[in-house]
Amino acid sequence: MQRDLVYAKMRQNASEVSAQITHAHMQQKALDFQDLHVADGFLLGLYDQDKKALLDRIGHPVDFRDASYERDGHLGVVDESAFGHKGVFYVVVEELMFDKMLAAFTWKMIAVFVALFFLLSLVGYGLAKLFIKPIVKEREKLDTFIKDSTHELNTPITALLMSTSAREPASEKNIQRIRFSAKRISELYEDLTYLFLREHEKPVEKIALDVLFLEQVAHLQAFAQKKSIMIESSFEPFSFLIDKESATRLFNNLLSNAIKYSDKGDRIEIRLQAGVLTIKDSGIGIEQEKLDDIFARFYRATSTRGGFGIGLDMVRTIAQKYAIMIAVESDLGEGTTFTLTFPQR
Repeated sequence: MQRDLVYAKMRQNASEVSAQITHAHMQQKALDFQDLHVADGFLLGLYDQDKKALLDRIGHPVDFRDASYERDGHLGVVDESAFGHKGVFYVVVEELMFDKMLAAFTWKMIAVFVALFFLLSLVGYGLAKLFIKPIVKEREKLDTFIKDSTHELNTPITALLMSTSAREPASEKNIQRIRFSAKRISELYEDLTYLFLREHEKPVEKIALDVLFLEQVAHLQAFAQKKSIMIESSFEPFSFLIDKESATRLFNNLLSNAIKYSDKGDRIEIRLQAGVLTIKDSGIGIEQEKLDDIFARFYRATSTRGGFGIGLDMVRTIAQKYAIMIAVESDLGEGTTFTLTFPQR
């Protein structure tokens, strides 16, 4: 393509010179061949009928056999449109630098492609890093979740194995330990099943939340008693359209967290009044800068109290589904209060 372009430019220049010669002849004007010029990078030669030079800026013999030619790496064109005017039968235009021009053009294109390659590589690397970063972060969270879940399950399973292999497995202490461990495994299973294995939506029904919450307090009382934590609860009658499993997971995760992050002898206060549920503990509390992150999946504000990092994510998901407002207040070392406001329906 570059070669064709050079030929086209030379033909144009030769045609323009022929036109000047013809015009001067027709106007009977004097013409000094030295005044004729072609574009930079090209050489001009004028020849008579016998192919003798009238103007020779080329400096070597010309091949007149073809209208265009290539000689020693140089390109040339022969134009015969002067038709003998002013004695000129052949206008020859030749270039001397095509090979060098082509080589320079080639190297220039190579340099451009190399620069584009590195630029695109840098952009691609930056974009890949930008897009992969959240994936890596989520993978790290997932790895942590797997490790934590293994630990969480290992504790009650170990307790079960120790109780069943004891000298007196049917003793009251072992029975309590077995019951506690079984409940713990059951709670973990229910959370994981609800979050990851739900295939169909559960039917929504009008549930008496005061009755359901009272049942769950009794269910989780064993966890609180093990740490000598006192639970004070007061539930006014209140019904809400929700599926029972979601209501159970919503309440249980908040109360389980309150128990988990409270110390021995602490107190938990639970109130359901005018459609507002409040769960207040006097536990270790949460740092203010971490309050915005506690509802993210796999996030744990502390690694000292166990947990999967999925409980509050589940609470948020259920609350969003049923338009329940959540508010949380906490002071480090003082305790945490979760407030759920149920919409009136």
